Amino acid sequence: MPKPIFNKTNIFIALQYLSARKKQSFLATLGVMLGVTTFIVMINFMTGVNDFLDDAVFNGSPDIIVKSTQKTHSRKQSFDTRINSLENAKKIQAFLGKKENVQSIAQQIISPAILVSDVQQLPGSINGVFPAEEDQMVDLQRRLIEGKGFQSLNNENTILLGVSLAKRLQVSVGDELKMILPNGKNMQLKVSGIFSFGITTIDNVRTYFSAKTLQKLLDQENAITAIHIKLKDRDNVDLKTAISQNFKETNVEDWKDSNKTIVIGNKVRDILTWSVSFALLLVAGFGIYNILNITVIQKRKDIAVLKTIGYSSRDVVFIFLVQSLIIGLIGAFFGVVLGYVLSYMISITPLDTSDFIIVDTYPINFKAIYYVLGFSFGLLTTIFAGYFPSKKASKVDPVTIIRGI
Repeated sequence: MPKPIFNKTNIFIALQYLSARKKQSFLATLGVMLGVTTFIVMINFMTGVNDFLDDAVFNGSPDIIVKSTQKTHSRKQSFDTRINSLENAKKIQAFLGKKENVQSIAQQIISPAILVSDVQQLPGSINGVFPAEEDQMVDLQRRLIEGKGFQSLNNENTILLGVSLAKRLQVSVGDELKMILPNGKNMQLKVSGIFSFGITTIDNVRTYFSAKTLQKLLDQENAITAIHIKLKDRDNVDLKTAISQNFKETNVEDWKDSNKTIVIGNKVRDILTWSVSFALLLVAGFGIYNILNITVIQKRKDIAVLKTIGYSSRDVVFIFLVQSLIIGLIGAFFGVVLGYVLSYMISITPLDTSDFIIVDTYPINFKAIYYVLGFSFGLLTTIFAGYFPSKKASKVDPVTIIRGI
């Protein structure tokens, strides 16, 4: 019956070989640690950036927008209602209510307007919303910088402003400004809240106002310009086709169409991040292979002696695999720890984006799966890197080596 390879003697020999070459063992361990650390930091940072952009752009906007291709005009003014009537909007809502993937539905009426503060006058648009519906669509509460959220729009003379727009108008919560509509009507408004989605292109133009009040001011009490839809599964946008087929005079746009640049950018960043990260682990693996290969060459005489006294090829493979496993475990463990420490330091580092992206510190993702992946790949890399030298060592002919002693 062959002797089991997993025994104290084999492990003792492996530890002796490991400690005999402290410098080489340290360099191999350092290579694994730096590879795992870099992998974790890069993954945390790049996915953190992607998650931040997704949260700011996609979660702050609908997944599908339904508009009308027909244009009708009020007899009193030329405002474009886009969706013909509330009856049509009700039919669309009834249709959407039967779809399982629909999470929430919100109607909007959007009108161009001029906003006038005490020091500034800016052209823009007014987003008329129904507070209860929009509150289900957008989690505005956690984006508020100051003031109140959608509930404040129950007062017809209040408005919510994006932080960049508020800065341009030089107003804050409690200040007043005038809204002038295309039909010449105007209204004095009070700023009830200021919010930030973190993206200047949104915060520079986004406003929220009472849809019912805006309909009255425009003399179109049944006007709805768009229906916004939030999906449970954002990646499944098949509902877009169903809406287009059932309601011919509609223009349906999903989040992928509206944010093609960001979607492509996310894919490119993901590919680059994973490619570079795994390349670093492979480089570390080749470094470990070279160190263990040199160890094999330097231990040829010892291996020959071991084989002459009865050690099998399996024993030799096991001895060198134990060395690589110990290097991998220690290097991967400290790599995970250092990766977390560096990621945390980056996450608290102030970030000045010159108002393009409103964020105080660098966005970092601390998902546990990335630490598990980093540890696992670091360990597997060292095992594979140690296997080939150990396989080579097991094939050494002891007679040939002993003759050369």
